[in-house]
Amino acid sequence: MNQPLQNKVFISTRPAGMSNEINCLLTEKGAAVLEFPLIEISKTQLSFTEKKQFTRLNQFQWLILTSSNGVWIFFEILQEINGNQKLPENLKIAAIGEKTKETLESFGYRAAFVNPGATAEDFSEPFANRLKTETTKPKVLLPVGNLARTVIQSSLKEVANCTRINIYQTEMPLKTDKNIAERIKNNRYDMLIFTSPSGIRNFVKTFPKLKNISMACIGDITAGAAINNGFHPLIVAENSSSKGIVESILNYYISKT
Repeated sequence: MNQPLQNKVFISTRPAGMSNEINCLLTEKGAAVLEFPLIEISKTQLSFTEKKQFTRLNQFQWLILTSSNGVWIFFEILQEINGNQKLPENLKIAAIGEKTKETLESFGYRAAFVNPGATAEDFSEPFANRLKTETTKPKVLLPVGNLARTVIQSSLKEVANCTRINIYQTEMPLKTDKNIAERIKNNRYDMLIFTSPSGIRNFVKTFPKLKNISMACIGDITAGAAINNGFHPLIVAENSSSKGIVESILNYYISKT
């Protein structure tokens, strides 16, 4: 059976434990995947006021969940504060992307709004148009990471009262795998995979003098961060998802045969 990625080595920079889907998709095509996390995600220490919002979820009409990380951490905090993971019946949920939707469903909830794309830009205009149809200006809760951009709340300011809470933070891991670091320095790999601008920034901190690298980016936003830091991505996935970036990688190598 032809495996277009046979003997190729990919290095994923996603947080620990989050490369499973990419790993499976690439190894099915004959590749080897090494994990070199350049991002670490942890819960934020919420203020008293922020914790209060979790006890008063019935005051909101919409909850926006932007990522699988956000879903897991939101329900973890909800359990800690309220002692359960129950949401008010009147609270509708909007999810960005299919992966977020699927993670939400694992908690027993279905999204009332799911946008087809996976970025804040894809989500904002369609969701704002949805809110315009409501009879009153809704209250929206937006739990996100500390590095999340302001695209969503900016787009909703005319149609909703949006409350943002940073429920998790993205940091650089304290330790990295020295063997994989040496492999990267010595160019003993085929492609580095980046899925966020923070991964790009942390790569620069880890390898400040290394610019000539082979890299694939999950979408335009990550690719833009790479270019701003002096890199030239070989692959930019049109579909910002694990399946999307693997499909783009396949197309890239098939086109070179």
